[in-house]
Amino acid sequence: MNNMVRKLTLVAAVCLLAAACAKENTMTSGEKAKTYLDMYMERYHPGLKPNADGIYIMEDIPGTGKTWSDDSTYTYARSTIRTLSGTISATTEEEVAQQIGTYVKGNYYGPKYSIMGNGSSFAGVDALLKGMKFGGTRRVIIPAWLLTTNRYDTLEEYIKACTSETHMEYTVSLVWQTDSIQRTEIDSLERYVRRVAGKTRADSDIFADGVKQGTFYFLTDSSAFAGKDHFKADTTMNINYTGYLLNGQVFDTTLEKIAKDGGIYSSSKSYEPVSVTFASDYTKITMGSSSLITGFQVGLHKMHWIGQKATVYFTSDYGYSSSGSGDAIPAYSPLRFDIEIVKE
Repeated sequence: MNNMVRKLTLVAAVCLLAAACAKENTMTSGEKAKTYLDMYMERYHPGLKPNADGIYIMEDIPGTGKTWSDDSTYTYARSTIRTLSGTISATTEEEVAQQIGTYVKGNYYGPKYSIMGNGSSFAGVDALLKGMKFGGTRRVIIPAWLLTTNRYDTLEEYIKACTSETHMEYTVSLVWQTDSIQRTEIDSLERYVRRVAGKTRADSDIFADGVKQGTFYFLTDSSAFAGKDHFKADTTMNINYTGYLLNGQVFDTTLEKIAKDGGIYSSSKSYEPVSVTFASDYTKITMGSSSLITGFQVGLHKMHWIGQKATVYFTSDYGYSSSGSGDAIPAYSPLRFDIEIVKE
């Protein structure tokens, strides 16, 4: 090949490269995402087409329960989320967390509630759940443009609105769904208290502006205490306490042995009774600079004797509600606290 031919070939190659780069630069994020996903599917899953909702169903293990309905607000499920390269970004499965080295004994693993629908859940997750039955497991690839809480009428609209080029693989095991998370929590708590304490109804309820918000139980035996053991409302006392999820998992305690047994022990924490200032108004009860949840405050408010032990159980209305707390307490969790006012 002479020098002239070499020069012309090089010029042609440069022009093709420039044209390709120019085309790439004019593509939107959604168009780039679609181009990449089309190539990925052709390379690794040839012949697999998206379903009518735009997701790719990789595996589908049917359940035997009722069919999931998009009319219910809350869905209860286990899930693992991966990138297309296989990196796990999130999981509620204990075994998976152990395999990838992220397992922490004090964290909660298991089904969690999610709010479904426009503005809350990803469009692709709603599409994943569509047609599933309780007890089933489905593994799908959700395109980047369906990882949005907005809803559009066409694929073109989704791609136009897409700002990400990251596609994800979801594995979801469907457990349950409900329209009333409060009713579901109350039923769960009542079954638990019947099992562990033999109670069939709340001994005490909390009202906000005259309206009962959830369910609260207070169990104690103060029959052995004399009048001299009774302390005044504004007294500062020391207490020990342990907080549990209803599955028995410990999420907080002042007792070292329970912390070690529950897998939440920290060498930087001092395990000893903590100081609480009581008050005639439960909302004014304080424990140093710690922010106290309502159920814990009300439980303390009902305790009046030195040496008294009590157990309180309450729905998440009086706990951490829809937010949960860190990795230990999922959203909409009823809680149990064992509390003891320590003798001086």
